[in-house]
Amino acid sequence: MASRLNIVLAVLAAWAAPVAGSATAGDSVPVATAPELGAARINTLDPAGLPAVKIQDLHYGDVLFHFYARDHFEALVRLSAYREQRHLNPHARDAELLRGGLYLSLGQHREARETFERLLADTTTPAQVRDRAWFYLGKVLYATGHFDQSERALRAVSGGLQIELESERRLLIAQGLMYRGQFDAAIAELDGWQGPDNWTAYGRFNLGVALVRANRAERGHAMLEQVGLLQTTDPELRSLRDKANLALGYALLQAGQPVAARTALDRVRLEGPQANKALLGAGWADAAGGDYQQALVPWVELHGRDLLDAAVQESYLAVPYAYAELSAIGQAVGYYEQAIEAYDAERIRIEESIAAIRSGRLLTAALAADRGARSDWFAQLTSLPDAPESRYLYHLLAGHEFQEGLKSYRSLESMAQNLDGWSTSLGAFSDMLGARASAFAGKLPAADRRLAMVDVADINRRRDELRAQLEAALRDRDTTALATEAERQWLAMLAGVDAELAAHAGDTSFDEAREKARLTRGVLTWNLDAVWKTRVWQAQRAMRELDAVVYDARTRHAGAVKARKGTPERAAALAVRVDAVSPRVTGLAVRVAATKEAQGRRLADIAINELEEQRRRLDEYSVQARYAIATIYDRASSGAP
Repeated sequence: MASRLNIVLAVLAAWAAPVAGSATAGDSVPVATAPELGAARINTLDPAGLPAVKIQDLHYGDVLFHFYARDHFEALVRLSAYREQRHLNPHARDAELLRGGLYLSLGQHREARETFERLLADTTTPAQVRDRAWFYLGKVLYATGHFDQSERALRAVSGGLQIELESERRLLIAQGLMYRGQFDAAIAELDGWQGPDNWTAYGRFNLGVALVRANRAERGHAMLEQVGLLQTTDPELRSLRDKANLALGYALLQAGQPVAARTALDRVRLEGPQANKALLGAGWADAAGGDYQQALVPWVELHGRDLLDAAVQESYLAVPYAYAELSAIGQAVGYYEQAIEAYDAERIRIEESIAAIRSGRLLTAALAADRGARSDWFAQLTSLPDAPESRYLYHLLAGHEFQEGLKSYRSLESMAQNLDGWSTSLGAFSDMLGARASAFAGKLPAADRRLAMVDVADINRRRDELRAQLEAALRDRDTTALATEAERQWLAMLAGVDAELAAHAGDTSFDEAREKARLTRGVLTWNLDAVWKTRVWQAQRAMRELDAVVYDARTRHAGAVKARKGTPERAAALAVRVDAVSPRVTGLAVRVAATKEAQGRRLADIAINELEEQRRRLDEYSVQARYAIATIYDRASSGAP
C-alpha cells in the first residue's frame, strides 16, 4: 500500500498544468489531478486605469464615453472612423494607445501588438505614453505565449506606470519566468516585493510555488501558508486562499507530512472551485496515516458530487478501496459496482453530447444563454444554456483552448450581427437619399421664387444711405435731421408762414404775426436741441440693430444660395460613399461567416476531443473497478487474506 500511495502523492504534488492521470490496470488506487503552476491576476483594459485627460475634441470624448460604458467594440469602431477622418489630432498618441488597448481587450493580439510597436517606433512619443505602450506590448506577448519577448518589453518600462499597472507588470514577469522553468529568477523577482494588498497576495502565492519548484520547500510552504491564512471577504482573494491551501496540502503530502497537509486542506471552502480536489487530497492525507475510516468522510462527501469532475470520478474508486483496506468486502464490492454503473451511464451521456456537439447545438445554446452579455473579450457565461450537453460546458471552459476559441466565436457572431445591421442601414441610407432628393426637387421652385424676391445689394445700399445721413447730422449737429414726423410738419408750416410774411415785408399789420412765428420757431428749436442727445443715442442703437438684421439677412441669403447649389453635390457624394461601402460590408460578411463556420468546427473538435478523453478515462476507471471486483472474488475463493 505504501508504494501505491507514494505514486499517488507524486502525481498530486506535480507542479504542472492540471492533467488527470490513470493508474495501471492492476492498481485500484485512483490518481488525482494536480494543482496549477501558479496564479496570475491579469486585468483587462480598465477605465479606472486610464489616466485623467483634458478632452480637447468632442470626437475623442465620444470614444471615451463608449469605453467607460465598457462597450469596447463600439469604442474601437468609432475611434478607427474618427482617426481615418482626422478628428483626433489633439489626442493622437493617447487615442493610438487606447486603440491598442481596445484591440487587446477584444483578443486581437496581432493588431494590438502592431499598434504598440508603431507607438514605440516613433521617437517623439512622450515617455509616459512609451511606458504604457511597452507594458501593453508585454501583456500582448505574454497572452500569446512569447514569454521571452514579453519579459524584454515589460523590463523596458522606465518606471512611469501607475501602481496597479506596475504591480501587474512585476507579476507578469514572474509568471513568464515560471512558465519557462526559471524558478530562481522568479524568486528573485518576487522576493521582498510589496504592492497593493491584492497584488501582494498573488505575488506571495507565486513566490511560494517558485520556492517549492526550486526545491526550497520549507520557505515555500511558509509563503503558501501566509496566503492560506489570509483573512478577507474579497471573493477573488478567497479563491486565491483556497488555491494556496490546496497547493500547500499537496506539497506537504509529497513531503510526507499528512497531518499538516490535512490541516491545510481543511481550510479550503467546501463550496469553492477547489473543493473537490481538496476533499480528495484530505482523504489521501488520512489514508497516508492508515486511518481509512476517517478517509471515507471526505471521499463519501466527494462521492455524492457531480461526476463530471475528475476528482469525483476518482472518488468512486477511492471509497471502495478504503472499504477493502478496512476488510469491509461487501461494501467495497457494492461501491465498485455502483462506480461501474455510474461510469457506464456517464459514458452514454458523453456519447449523446458528442452527437449533439457535432450537430452544432452546443454553440447555439451557449450563445443563446449568453445573449445580452457585454462584448468584452474577457466576459464569461453567466448561466448554462438549456441543452443536454450544456452540463459539460463549464467543464470545457476550464480548458484554455476551448475558452479562447469560444470567445473568438462569440466575437465573430457579434461581428456578423454588426455587419448585418450595417447592411440594413446602408439600404435605409439609400432610400433616405432618394427621399431627400425627391423632397428637394419638390421644394426647389418655391425656394427659388423666395430667393428672387430678396435683393441683398439694395438692402445694403439703403442701409448705407441711412448711415451716411446719420453721420452728416452728427457732424453738422443738424437737430432737424432727427425730428419726428409731427415736428417736420411744424417746420414745414413755419417755412410756409415765413414765405407769406416775406411777401408782405413792408406791411406793419403783419408785425404781430411775425412775432408769433419767431416765438414758435424758437420754442421748436429749443425742443429739438433739448432732445438731441437722447435721439442721437436712439438713432445709433437703431443703426446697430439694423446692421445686425442686415448681416443676418445677408448670411441667410448666402446660406440658402449655397445650400441650393451644394445640397445635390453632398447628396451625390454621400450616395457614392454608400455605394462604395456596400460591397465592402458584403465582402466582410462573407469572410466573417466563413471564419465563424471554421471556428465552430474547430470548437466542436476541441469539445469532442475533450469528451472523448473523458470517455476513455471513464473506460479505464471502469476496467479498474471490474478488475478490483475480480481480485476481491479471486481472493475470497482462494481463501487469501
